[in-house]
Amino acid sequence: MGFPAGLLSAAWICFVVAILLCFFVAVFFVRRYQKKAYSERPVTVIAVLSMFIVLLTMALVPVDVYIVSSMKDDSGNYKEWASSTEQREEITNAVLYGYYALYGLITLFAFILLPFAYFYYEEGGDEESTPREKACTGVKYTLGFVFVCAVLLLVGGLVPFSNGTSDTNSTDFEKKIVNLAQDLKSTGLENSLSFVISVLTMFGTLYAVLYTSYGLASVPIGMIRGFSSAKSESVQVRKRHTAASERSRAARARNQVRPSGSSYKERRQMRQIEEEEKLLGDRLQKLEGVVSSKWQCCLQAMKPFMTIFGILFLLFSTFLVVTLFINSLDRILHSVGYKLGFALEKPRITNPVDQAFIVFSEVFPFDYIVFALIVLYLVVCTIGGMRRVDIWCCWIKMYKVRPGRTEPQGVLMVAFLMMFCVLYLNTMVMSLAPQYVMFGSQKYNYTCTMTNTTQNGTNATAFAAPGYAYDQVALPVLDDGNSTGNGSSDGNATMHYYCSGTCDFSLSEDVDEGACMQTRITLLLNRFIYKIWFFGDVYYGGNWLVVLMFFVGLLHACIKQRRSALDDYRDVDSDSSDDDILA
Repeated sequence: MGFPAGLLSAAWICFVVAILLCFFVAVFFVRRYQKKAYSERPVTVIAVLSMFIVLLTMALVPVDVYIVSSMKDDSGNYKEWASSTEQREEITNAVLYGYYALYGLITLFAFILLPFAYFYYEEGGDEESTPREKACTGVKYTLGFVFVCAVLLLVGGLVPFSNGTSDTNSTDFEKKIVNLAQDLKSTGLENSLSFVISVLTMFGTLYAVLYTSYGLASVPIGMIRGFSSAKSESVQVRKRHTAASERSRAARARNQVRPSGSSYKERRQMRQIEEEEKLLGDRLQKLEGVVSSKWQCCLQAMKPFMTIFGILFLLFSTFLVVTLFINSLDRILHSVGYKLGFALEKPRITNPVDQAFIVFSEVFPFDYIVFALIVLYLVVCTIGGMRRVDIWCCWIKMYKVRPGRTEPQGVLMVAFLMMFCVLYLNTMVMSLAPQYVMFGSQKYNYTCTMTNTTQNGTNATAFAAPGYAYDQVALPVLDDGNSTGNGSSDGNATMHYYCSGTCDFSLSEDVDEGACMQTRITLLLNRFIYKIWFFGDVYYGGNWLVVLMFFVGLLHACIKQRRSALDDYRDVDSDSSDDDILA
């Protein structure tokens, strides 16, 4: 018996809507930031597709959760269409193949298409270059990326990492993680692809610490503080332009009265003054155009609303970061250690996001909507962080990210970095909502016992369930048709009941194997984290760095100077180095 048509339709409808939303988001951001005067169709297509594909990996997570959650009823029993292991694997394998297809496309874009397009248009800076010469240059540099990809694939497929066996000193939880990691049988090709994606995610952790964490703080603060007034900024620039003009006239007058002419140092200072005068004049002209524009009037009208939304977004960012801190603290206090990626048996500290998602998942697609909004917010903050930090290579600023003014190579670099960052966000959501991402709202059945002991005329009842501590409490004798009891001459009686609990990693060995089914995204990530614990530790350390950099970014965003009125004005075209010269 296959997946019910009604449930399948609900999952597919939501996923199709998510596909359209991901495509819209990718097109919107690429078209918004690329420079219109130098817009190249191949650049647009490759950048849009790369962002679209990596966003789909996030959109597939709620569908994955929905499928495993819908396999069980409220009492924890598997439904008829998912009663056998073969039926469940047949359904979940469709999701698994979807992840593999998307990760394969990400590898294609990261190592072939994006590098080729970048170096093709980097060579295009030379107007004398022919398309053939540009293509040769692109292929030459792309071969280096292909070589790196081939090495990673060979390492992932051939090198024998941890074999997935546990020693006799391992705890029950450690053995359980090993068994769950072995639950997904993998081939050499799957191991190779997992290794490549794990390496890309590791680099994504570094970029997310730089861009996502700073964006979570700077985007709301920027909305609260707003831009500087175009009118007051134009007054300041006019004063600076007048002063620069006076210095320029004075320098020219000195050079005219000197019979020996000016020295090399004086000529260099003269060129700097003239360049500053020219740039200030251009900036003043642009500011005067902004002051009289309708866009400026709209910004002034929207300022109160931007402030309100900025405060709400700041509270939401803080809420996400605090949740990430709670999970990280819980893992460092109660996890099994670094060799298993700080895996947590069961949350000991309440995780508000996780608990909310478990409740939301019972009303599909409400959890899908909330999940999509959180992912969209994280993507917006990541791009906002790129916009404020810009793209650097070591200490060299490569590109400025500005609406309508980003160079084609800069657009490709933004798409390239976004692929890395979103891959890390896949692991980050497992920290924000671990139970939801792993098991959804699944429940499981177990046998619980109740022992009635007659003590001084009072029935003292002890309740025991596998894997849980219990206390003796005074309760009346229960009579349940589904229970079985054992009596004794001293007045003791033991009854067995069928109870249900929420799925997590703390299940005892008394619970039947397969009582809870993990999502495919969890198995994909955890399998390689177990095989190479270094990856799990990097992702976990990245969570701490995101928390730390959020508060550092919050302080920096509060004390830095407000952004110029020209910063978000799309019709203003300026050289990327103007702000640095005039700063």
